[in-house]
Formats: sequence, C-alpha cells, structure tokens
Amino acid sequence: MAGSLPLETLQQIFSYKSDILTQYACVCRQWQVAAETITFADLHINSADLESFRQILTSSHSTGRYFHVQSLYFKVVLPAYSDRARGHYENKHDRDANNKVFTQAIISLFEILSSWPDYDRYQISLQIYARSPSDWQAEPDWTARRARQQRGYAFPEQDLLDRRYEHSYLQLTEDITLPDVRCITSIEVRGSDAVRNIGSAAVCLIVAHLPRLETIIASLRDKERKNAEICGTFGSDFSITGWPRSLRQLDLRYQVQEPYSQSLFVPFNPRPNPLCLALHQLSQRLELVDLSQIIIGPELFWSVDASNTGPFWPRLTKFTASCSYFSAYGCGHLDKSIKLDEDASSVSSDDSVEVPDDQEHLLYQQKDRLDEVFLAAGRAAQHMPRLNSMEIDIGTLRVPAFEFCFSYNARLGTAAWKNFSEFCVSNEVQQAWDLAAKNHGHEFLL
Repeated sequence: MAGSLPLETLQQIFSYKSDILTQYACVCRQWQVAAETITFADLHINSADLESFRQILTSSHSTGRYFHVQSLYFKVVLPAYSDRARGHYENKHDRDANNKVFTQAIISLFEILSSWPDYDRYQISLQIYARSPSDWQAEPDWTARRARQQRGYAFPEQDLLDRRYEHSYLQLTEDITLPDVRCITSIEVRGSDAVRNIGSAAVCLIVAHLPRLETIIASLRDKERKNAEICGTFGSDFSITGWPRSLRQLDLRYQVQEPYSQSLFVPFNPRPNPLCLALHQLSQRLELVDLSQIIIGPELFWSVDASNTGPFWPRLTKFTASCSYFSAYGCGHLDKSIKLDEDASSVSSDDSVEVPDDQEHLLYQQKDRLDEVFLAAGRAAQHMPRLNSMEIDIGTLRVPAFEFCFSYNARLGTAAWKNFSEFCVSNEVQQAWDLAAKNHGHEFLL
C-alpha cells in the first residue's frame, strides 16, 4: 500500500514536510527515492565532511544519489587560531597554512565530482567560500558574535576581527593538477565581504576545469594598491586562459574600499587595464554581462588598435557595468580629494556629500576621459546584433556631482545620459550611438 502512490505524488507530499525525511526513506524503496530527491537537492557540506559526502553519494544502498543533487554549497574550513592570535595580522606562515588547506579541499572536491556523470540534462550549481571557525563572523550564536564585535571595536589590540586577514587572499598552491568536472554548469564564488578573500587567480584556475560551465557569479576583493598603481594592475591576476567555450553569463563584483582621503577619481595610466582587456575578449562569447566595481576603461569595449572589422559580440543581449571610478588613456594624476567630517564612518549609503567649490573644475577635466569610454561603448554596440540593453554607471559614492549614468535600450532605440553636472557628450559619441541604433533597426537615436 505504501508503495502504491506515484513517485511525483510522494515528492509533492514530502515537499511540505519541514522535518527530516530520513524516517520516511526507511518505509520502502519508492519512499526512499522520493525522500532522497528532496533531501539531496540542496546540499551544504564543508571540507571536513568530504569523505562522508563521497561515501553517502556513492552508497551501494542507493545508487545514483548524485542525480538528485541540484545545488552544492561547499565551505572550506580553514585552520583555527588562538584567542591571542586574534590581535595579530596573519603572517606568511598563517597564509601558507590556509593556502595548503584550501588547495587540498578544492582538489578533494574536484576528485569526487569528476567521477559523477556528465549527461546534458544533469546540471549542478556549485557555491564555494572559506572561513575559519575562529573568525568572529563564524560564531553561530548571534549574541556572542555581536559581543565579540563590540569588544573588538573597543579593544582592537586584543581582537582585530576581520582586519586580521583583510590583506590575505586564498590561492591554490603551485604545480597542482585539478581534474575536469563536467557536471557543474553554474558556479558562485563568495570571495569577499563576510567570508575569506579568495584570489582571482584561484577562481580562474577553478573555472578552467569546468568544461560545461555556463554561469559564473563571483564576488571578489582586489588586492589593495597605492593610487598610482591601480589602473595598470587592477585585476592583473585575472586570466581567462582555458576557460570553457560553453560560458554564457558572467556576474563579476569586486569589493573595493577606497578611503575618502584619496582622489575622487583613480589616477590614469597610459597602459590598458589587464582586467578590462581580459573581459573584452571574454564578453564576445557571452550572452549576459554584469560587472560591478571594476575600473571601466575604453579597452573594455573597444581596443585602440582594433582592425577595420573590429570585435564582434554575436550572442550578447545585456551589458551592465558600474564603478566608483574609471580609467582611460593618457591622463595625469589628480591630487584633489573630497574631505568628510571626522564622523564620516556613520554616513549612510543614502546620504550625499557636497562638493567643495574649489573642486568643481575637476568635473571638466573628466570630460575627454568620459567621452573615450562612451565612444568605445558606442562602437562596440554597433557590433552587438542581439543587444537589448546596455547600462554604464560611473561616479563617486555619495558625491552626486561626480555621477554619470548611461542607459541604452536597443528595442526602443533610446539612449540617456544622466548626470548631476553640466557634462555633455561629444558629437562623436552621439554619432556612434546613432549608428548603433540604426544597426538595431531604428532610423535614428531617440
């Protein structure tokens, strides 16, 4: 009688059960399959559980359990550290130990997943992040976590909190061999903010060993550099070498914490930005691109040495890019800065900062640089036959006078430049977008 219900009916019934389904899986074979379909759909595992994970998913009592897995959330557990170490920054020994654990965890996970089937209909999303059980944000009890945070603010010499490891980036050790994993079609890497920083080079190597990958979502933090170095080195360890041709979507977000005491705009460098160059090549394979907090230079859209035929984006339908600063060619250093009150740390993200009168002239110095970006984007849009929309947001946080927003709707043939200053695009930029609108089936740009 128990096994007479159709599998789909059992799955529907079990989906309403909030408790553990283990007891129902013991009733009969039919109930086991129905319960495990839900139990194994979204799995949260950590690096300490990998052997148990392998045994459970390949158990002879339930062959094919891996077919039930839809999403896999993988936490790399880094070594714990003492209470005394909380008041000290990580040193080379700490970083080497963390990298060793991180590398072994990724290798072990990939060795397990490489044995799973790669049928076209079999698709798994993978999320990767890392944390030490001694990190204050790893404390499971919210009250205890909040108390430790307050102590850290009051006595930083005793507990640096996340500042202990803010300059550390997890990397895969050299000369490792990762097997290809064909069952993963989507990956999310949480490599910044409330978890440990994961280096771009490690992410790039992981992606290169996922031959069926279609979607990349990555939240990273670029290594802190002096202002004069940022343009030429931002994302310098980001490489698309060996990335699969199956990629269709990229959502890349960098966390960049720029002190308000620095320039309103990052100093410019005559060298093309390496991250922009890599993304320029990669975007020509993709359908959707969403970039946040990267340095936007004209080379992201159009190379200065592009041939007459130019690049081509046959699949791209949506392109979004935003940042708090941008780069372009042939620009000098800006020494001026916006100064906030001493209590600037309490300013909310919704508050704006008034620009001093003596800095208004900086807006006009940016016109040619902005024009280069918008002109390159317009030229690129002419070679995007399936483009639906493009949005570019350039500015400085909480300084309205230094915000420049652009949006283009290819379906309607409309483009809008929104800014809070007297900045106007050049005729050359306007002509480039007029031609883009014509290529998308409109007589002229609205």
